Amino acid sequence: MDIPGCKPFEILNLGQYERQVWQGITFAGQKQTQQMLVFEYLKFILELYGAQPLPGTVQLHGKKGGAMVHVGAVDAPVTIDEVNACLAECKTIRQKELHILGWEWEMGLTGLMVEEAKAQGIKLLLLTIPREVMEQQAVDKGDVRFFELAYLEAAPQVKDRSVTFKLTDFVIPNDELIPPDVRAKIKKWSDYVDYWAVDWDFRNDAFVNGWTSYRTRQDRTLQLKTEAHEYAQPGTYRVLVKVIDIFGNDTSQAFEVKVK
Repeated sequence: MDIPGCKPFEILNLGQYERQVWQGITFAGQKQTQQMLVFEYLKFILELYGAQPLPGTVQLHGKKGGAMVHVGAVDAPVTIDEVNACLAECKTIRQKELHILGWEWEMGLTGLMVEEAKAQGIKLLLLTIPREVMEQQAVDKGDVRFFELAYLEAAPQVKDRSVTFKLTDFVIPNDELIPPDVRAKIKKWSDYVDYWAVDWDFRNDAFVNGWTSYRTRQDRTLQLKTEAHEYAQPGTYRVLVKVIDIFGNDTSQAFEVKVK
């Protein structure tokens, strides 16, 4: 739809700042201390996940069936050190299954920590806290679902200072949580991808969208290979590939490329 006088614009995700505001508004009662605010937040997320609070532990916040549950902070990604601390506490109290719920994740954490947990005899599930937890209507209707953290594979191709990326795989580990009507429409792995984007020079801060491919209602095709990106200077660059799946979940993977 054309709107007279309307110029191109961007829609930006405020990320942790939006979540911080939500936490403050939702849980900050009269004279609520920061400690009580965090407690109410943890209690809320555990309840949505179907877990019970677990007293007497440091890293482990709850229990769901036979699994220990850790809830990541609103304003920071779940880190490798954080996961290791949870695994250590599981070993101390002799627990064999750990579920970690997080809004964001340290780069490279997924495959590394699942294998590390397996080596320690602990089954580890990494699940994304969906944005719907901040929407009261979705909470009231019971529409909040926690999906196991997906992972992506992408292949860079470098020629002199020119780089392209091809998205080669995208996996949602537990498709049992996907509604049957949606699952029936999935014919190949790329059907799970709504859009994907690339930051050609990621600096461990805000994601800068340098290239993207997305579906529209009129055109459901998706490009799986980027256009070539030319670097002005030789060197080693960190490239971040971000995939948003059809459920709105964000999965990212960092790559290093060296150009001459």
